[in-house]
Amino acid sequence: MKPILDILNEIDCCGCGSCAQSCPKQCIRMVPNQEGFLYPQINRDTCIECGLCQKHCPQMQEPVHRPMQKAYVVQCRDVDRLSRSASGGAFAALATRFLDNKGAVVGAAFSNTLVATHVVVERMEDLHKLQGSKYVASDLGDVYSRVKSILADGREVLFSGTPCQIAGLNAFLSKKYDNLTTVDLACHGTPSAQLFDAYLKWLGKKHGGVIEKYRFRDKGPSGWGLVGSFACNGTTTTLNPYCDPYYATFLRGETYRKSCYRCKYANLDRPADLTIGDFWGISQYSGKHDFTEKLGLSLILVNSEKGRVVFESILDKVKVMDLSVDEACAGNGNLYRPTAEPAIRDVIYKQMETMSFDELQRHYLAHESPFMWRVRRIRRKLLPRKLRDFLKGILRF
Repeated sequence: MKPILDILNEIDCCGCGSCAQSCPKQCIRMVPNQEGFLYPQINRDTCIECGLCQKHCPQMQEPVHRPMQKAYVVQCRDVDRLSRSASGGAFAALATRFLDNKGAVVGAAFSNTLVATHVVVERMEDLHKLQGSKYVASDLGDVYSRVKSILADGREVLFSGTPCQIAGLNAFLSKKYDNLTTVDLACHGTPSAQLFDAYLKWLGKKHGGVIEKYRFRDKGPSGWGLVGSFACNGTTTTLNPYCDPYYATFLRGETYRKSCYRCKYANLDRPADLTIGDFWGISQYSGKHDFTEKLGLSLILVNSEKGRVVFESILDKVKVMDLSVDEACAGNGNLYRPTAEPAIRDVIYKQMETMSFDELQRHYLAHESPFMWRVRRIRRKLLPRKLRDFLKGILRF
């Protein structure tokens, strides 16, 4: 059989690294391309064409069908863990159950230099590293191999990641493990680590130092939402997503990996036992629940029998409301279809090769000024929608 790069179109590669971790001759490395996304690079001199890289590629396998899906809205009862979570603390509740049973939990964490990497957590005091959203591609390194070793020792593992990362793990393992539970995210897509690093350096320079901490979602005084924060020189600053060049373009889907725009997992046939995401539609169920809305709510999709058993094992840790799948997923369009690729996407990454991030954000990473954002918020509060649309068309306001 031929090596994976002779078969798989580069546009379809999701960068999971299953091929590299499966290679018996270790002749495949995951190397960033000019955009900063990881792709397999094969040493042809040592490749024996065994075909294992092709066999273990998730993009070359058919997705699983999920006919018995169930949907729930949940909120973690532990307020401290809930406050650290991006939304309703579903992942924290699941992870706590595994750590309490001496298992391992795997997910994306920021390093001290704010590089997103998949790590293994085995102590409760380290769980906070995996909490919170990381809207950037994470490096999986050799984590699939580490998970396989833990599973072989008979310990339980909870593995979380994007759907393609879960599919990569499943393809790498090539068999089911009773002691493995997988959780995928309601993923929009991932920008490159190179773009994020350039942005952090620009942000640090703008604030006179180095960015020490970064949170895409920080509940803070304003409560649950998209507002983030960062720390520089010991001072924490609130981050408005619509006024930030990296965050705003992420929300518009302009900086994702090529494969994200044709993602075969952006539907309800999920590769994981459980799917988690934000649940945005609680206002229409007013009076029918006992959630604290300001602290955030999670969507959980139960995709398998194992997922059902694990979900039922955390019912003492969460508040729950059950909904139909369509009701629960209504605010998450990427559970039905991938993000459409905008024309500006290739322009941004092409210009990144020659421009500084400051030049890039001024010319191509469109975002609002704080003043205009406040004007738009006031307008939305004071003016009826029909009048707003009329003024927008006439005044471009």
